[in-house]
Amino acid sequence: MFYKSVLVLNFLLKLLPISVNNVYRYLWGRYGQDTSYLFGELVTARIQVVTLKYAISFITTCKSERLWPTFVRFHVSIPRLATSKVVQQCREKILQEELKFKKRLLHQTGKHVARLEEELKQSIPPLSYVRLQSISNEFVSSKTRIIVARHQGKLESLRMKKLLEEQRRQEKLRREEIRIAGEPLRKVDPITNLSKYVLSESERNALVNGLHHVYPSEQFDQPQLVCNMEYFYARLLNLRTTYRHYESKPADVVVPHKLSPEQLSAASELRETANTFRRIAQSDFKRVGIEHRGTFNALRSLAKNKSVVITRPDKGRGVVLMDLTEYNQKMNVILSDLSTFTPITLDPTIENENRLITLLLQFKNDGFISDSEYNLARPRGSRPARLYGLPKLHKEDKSLRPVMSATKTVGYGLGKMLTNRMSHLRISPYVVKDTFDFVNKIRSSKHIDKTMVSFDVKSLFTCVPLSYTLDLILDKLYPSCSLKCENQARSQLCAECRRRRDFESLLKIATSETHFTFDGKMYVQHNGVAMGAPLAPVIADIFMSHLEVSLMDRLTESGVCEWHRYVDDTFILMEPTAEVDDVLAILNSFHPSITFTKAPEIDGSLPFLDVRVTRPLVGEKFETTIYRKPTFTGLLTKWSSFVPIQYKKSCIISMVQRALAVCSSYTLLSVEFDEIRKLGLQNGYPLSFIEARIGIGLDKYRKRNTQIKTPIIGCEKKRMYVEIPYAGRATYSFKKKLSRLVEKIRPDLDVRYYAKPPPPVQSFFNIKDPVPKPLTADIVYSVECGDCAETYVGKTVRQAVRRLWEHGAPKSIFPSNLPPLDLTDTITNPDVRTENTNFTDTRRINGGPIRNTTRTKVNPYPDPAALRRSLRIQAMKTQSDNHQTHDPEKEKEQEKTELILPRALSAPHQHEKEHGHHMKWEEFNVVWQDSNPYKLLVRESLIIKAHKPVLNKTTHSIPLIIFPDGLPKYLIPDPNRSA
Repeated sequence: MFYKSVLVLNFLLKLLPISVNNVYRYLWGRYGQDTSYLFGELVTARIQVVTLKYAISFITTCKSERLWPTFVRFHVSIPRLATSKVVQQCREKILQEELKFKKRLLHQTGKHVARLEEELKQSIPPLSYVRLQSISNEFVSSKTRIIVARHQGKLESLRMKKLLEEQRRQEKLRREEIRIAGEPLRKVDPITNLSKYVLSESERNALVNGLHHVYPSEQFDQPQLVCNMEYFYARLLNLRTTYRHYESKPADVVVPHKLSPEQLSAASELRETANTFRRIAQSDFKRVGIEHRGTFNALRSLAKNKSVVITRPDKGRGVVLMDLTEYNQKMNVILSDLSTFTPITLDPTIENENRLITLLLQFKNDGFISDSEYNLARPRGSRPARLYGLPKLHKEDKSLRPVMSATKTVGYGLGKMLTNRMSHLRISPYVVKDTFDFVNKIRSSKHIDKTMVSFDVKSLFTCVPLSYTLDLILDKLYPSCSLKCENQARSQLCAECRRRRDFESLLKIATSETHFTFDGKMYVQHNGVAMGAPLAPVIADIFMSHLEVSLMDRLTESGVCEWHRYVDDTFILMEPTAEVDDVLAILNSFHPSITFTKAPEIDGSLPFLDVRVTRPLVGEKFETTIYRKPTFTGLLTKWSSFVPIQYKKSCIISMVQRALAVCSSYTLLSVEFDEIRKLGLQNGYPLSFIEARIGIGLDKYRKRNTQIKTPIIGCEKKRMYVEIPYAGRATYSFKKKLSRLVEKIRPDLDVRYYAKPPPPVQSFFNIKDPVPKPLTADIVYSVECGDCAETYVGKTVRQAVRRLWEHGAPKSIFPSNLPPLDLTDTITNPDVRTENTNFTDTRRINGGPIRNTTRTKVNPYPDPAALRRSLRIQAMKTQSDNHQTHDPEKEKEQEKTELILPRALSAPHQHEKEHGHHMKWEEFNVVWQDSNPYKLLVRESLIIKAHKPVLNKTTHSIPLIIFPDGLPKYLIPDPNRSA
């Protein structure tokens, strides 16, 4: 029926005496001049609408394909600016403004068409109006075909022009690459295989980019994002909730969190921004990570091969493979030197930590150290140091350099504190601070006709005479008392001798009492200093400065004119008639532990640090340029590495800045720039990117030498650093959104965002001994009941064994090499004292009594409130408000002063006592680790929310404001499985 009606309507329309050819004449004669004009205006307006729509499509296409129409092209007087980023940005802005204008005009024209159609409809009969609509459609269709053809022609022309420009640019770059590659860069294989294992092609491809290379994984670290955002929000709004701990809270009680409307609005906006970033990042990681699945499989396969050690070389970047037996044999040869290392059977970590805390607290109370020094030196969650070796590829025997990983050891913070106190003892006129300081000094030298010689101390850190150097330091800081009271008890010493003995005890703890593990065995280094310890370069510098002062008169008599030293490397200018062996003999006679080696100049040239110094044939100054060792592999941060673009920019710019500072002539600078181009091309960098970085480096160098720095007048904003995960392009838009949020909420803050990429290849190959499980710190742990399989989840910033002992774990279940911890002793938390029965205990350190220590008995059945973390923290404050200022430093200090809990009311111990069950203390799991105390609380809360462990009786450890629902269970580690 409907179809027949349409046919009838079309037949009637054809009977009307109106066509495309006579429409205007017909309307003029039948309905008047105004109606004819009205129809013409309607057709023109409809054509204008179509024209605007295709113009918008044309501009959008140009913008997406980066095509530049004629109306955005303008002449630039300086040719090099024609392709600059500034001009490109101007063109993009012109396109954007034109797009906005066209859209506004289209909206207005659309309204105008609607008004004309309504007016025409009222002027003529309905049947005639329908016929006029079909006629106007014919006019518009005819014009549309012309418009489409014109825009297609423009786009094809612009695309062809862009292609030709790109071809010309590529041809220019290709010619430049050919010119640069005319003298190929000396290339060393980045993989040195000293083992019997033969790498497969896939394994070699996985390692060839270096251990610092980052491949994008298939999984985005969502828990890390949650921790970062919760921590960011707490610092951004200085938020502290009213309720800090939820243990023993009735299950049906809902704890409200009092947040202001501004805080709720900020949390909502931050949540929306973070969720958007999380979805995009996860999608991108899945898409990109699939491409490297084979690479990760190859790396995992290599990591499972326990017969091979994969590490980096001692100097530069690269990959070294060694057989495990050979690696252990070479390290054991080093450790067999009983004059430096002593094997031990008991792990003294906890005992040494307790003793140091007691000593530091006493020295703080005596005024010998300040509060800031105490906070820096006080250990928390200490662990043994771990020793490992790095192959010296430049040596024929490929010997190992022992390096100690000393972070979080008992004396690590103490070493930093002592470094600050002794830094002035390192000052010497013969010391060069770095490469740039050496270049400035050698260029200003007047002894261009002298002979160049380099002397190097063999294994300075291991061989430096420790006792000799410590006495030297003490004599400089605290000269011996004329009363000769060094054999007296500490209480009978004069003030100067007491300070000397106190400082000596701290020095010995930070040096000769450093214990470490290697291959499951424990040692103490009682002589020399460990490379990797904070005090090592300081003690080495002080000893070498003393050597220089003691021998300089004899060296000068032997013909030495200039002496420059950087740690254990020296650069000497001496008389051509002087004997180098005589100078070497003088140096080696200073102390039997120290041995110097020599390296004379060859053909008027000598390398020192990363500088090659050359005596010119004509001129009055030495020439200097960049020096690279023969073992240099040419590895940089690869262009394909999944890291922020800032890493790659700084990689090139740092080489450019070094070249500008070191190269002494434009000729040498030009040669070095070519070397930089070759290195960049070898690592996959586009030549245009390298040239742009060279230009930026030159511009910065020129400005630094010509501009005068003017102080900025005004209030300086407080700076805050925020970590966000790196996920490619999504990270940059996420930064912008966070910046807009901060500007709106806290305009007084200067927030700096840094993107953290996924773990590098190095994370697959850990050659250090694992930290003993009972001594792991900064962890979320879980303990399972052996009878009912219920689980308790907790966190601790101290050693796990301390916390488990507090929970009620028996001492006997842990390894016998851990000394027992007296739970009634306040040594582990000296800042906190309870008002109970006191008694006196005399402690002795270094053979002498140091003081009467007050010890406190803890009531075995205290008020249950003693278990509340919130009340424990409040007890250390003078006032507690609903919204207190959140200070991360105070948070750390609060964690440091955490009370030792009586085991009687601990949740796991309660479970054992009430049900007669036994917790599997020895099989506790380390579920998660985080060095930030606040983020550790967030991680604990995520686990509790996802897995709901029964024994906790908690909802979370800290409120989750941005992500109140936490994360799905499959994204959270299982508390019944170790990480």
